[in-house]
Amino acid sequence: MSSKRSSATDMTRRMVCGGIAGMIAKTATNPLDRIRMLAQTGEHGGNSPGNVLDLYRRIIKQEGVLGLWAGNGANLLRVFPSKAVVFSSNDFYKKSLRQIFNAPPDQPLSGSLSFLAGGLSGMTATAMTYPLDLARGRITG
Repeated sequence: MSSKRSSATDMTRRMVCGGIAGMIAKTATNPLDRIRMLAQTGEHGGNSPGNVLDLYRRIIKQEGVLGLWAGNGANLLRVFPSKAVVFSSNDFYKKSLRQIFNAPPDQPLSGSLSFLAGGLSGMTATAMTYPLDLARGRITG
């Protein structure tokens, strides 16, 4: 019983830490993401595409500095569960692959199996959070 509780606590900790790390990273890069999204969709209110710096200035002039973080709330709603799933499922996949391929538990997993675990984790997170990603695109742009 104690082992199951410890495992659940560890999984929860990984999910929370992964989610928080993802939120911090996304908030730090949101201005660049917003500029990229507006440049791609053409919804920045200008007649010509211009360059990134012109778009940056236009956002600050029209919306203020906080305009660079418009849509960040939707980003965070998507990023937290996505990164939580990646962090927690990566360990699950590594453990499962270790058992399937009879890898010794006292040695690091091979690079190819770690790569496979990471890919499976990313696919799992994408599948679980796709609706949130779709909503983010509509809100941000």
